[in-house]
Amino acid sequence: MNKIKKNKEGLSLKGIYYFTTAQIQTKEQWNLTKQIDELRNQGKEFMSLVRKLNSICKVDRMVFENIIPICARQMIANNLTSTTPTNDLLVDYIALGTDNTAVANSDTTLGTETYRNSVASKTNSTNTGYVSGFFNATECSGTYYEAGIFCDATSDTDNGILLSHVLIDAPSGIVKTNTTTLTIDWEITIN
Repeated sequence: MNKIKKNKEGLSLKGIYYFTTAQIQTKEQWNLTKQIDELRNQGKEFMSLVRKLNSICKVDRMVFENIIPICARQMIANNLTSTTPTNDLLVDYIALGTDNTAVANSDTTLGTETYRNSVASKTNSTNTGYVSGFFNATECSGTYYEAGIFCDATSDTDNGILLSHVLIDAPSGIVKTNTTTLTIDWEITIN
């Protein structure tokens, strides 16, 4: 009789968000934000300037683990097995929202999406993907309690496949004013 040996190996996805708010106070800092906006509007790389800006400003940093909801796991399975996948797995947008309800595996959108931007950069190394988003000082303001990463999306609210959803520092949220920038760095590790 043949016995099947079971491996304990399994696939897991773990995501972590790093939020950085930078206080824009000096002329040098404002000029740097203008340079960032010009490069972004031209479709050029600008995250190196964002990193420089964050290094010369007063910053606050927060770190949170996220969930990878069922709709994202279904999209991944579909892309692995279908010759014509239903959705494009490429990460497109990072969104902010104002709902402070706990995130759930059944989520397909943010609770209350209020603003989204195209992803600023994306890369990978071995089994980890890195995605960054940037929100300049003047484009949005408010208290945000949730964020999400979207694949196969457009700039429209609640559009695309929710790859990741995170609750931000409930019940406080993250406050972004018209004199602060917000950088979101997300890492997804596939084990």
